[in-house]
Amino acid sequence: MAKRNNKDADIDVRLGRRVSQEVSVLLNEIEKEPVPDRLLDLAMELQKALADNLEKQPS
Repeated sequence: MAKRNNKDADIDVRLGRRVSQEVSVLLNEIEKEPVPDRLLDLAMELQKALADNLEKQPS
């Protein structure tokens, strides 16, 4: 029975490595995607609004 559990553990490890590799490939592909200018503008507006809000709060 112990041998069976060890075999299952090996399969799980291999599956985990494969999934990690596939996720890594997907993340690399996503990072290569261009970011739309409008989204960058909105992110900068949000960052400025958050900074302004922090400045207005009493310490």
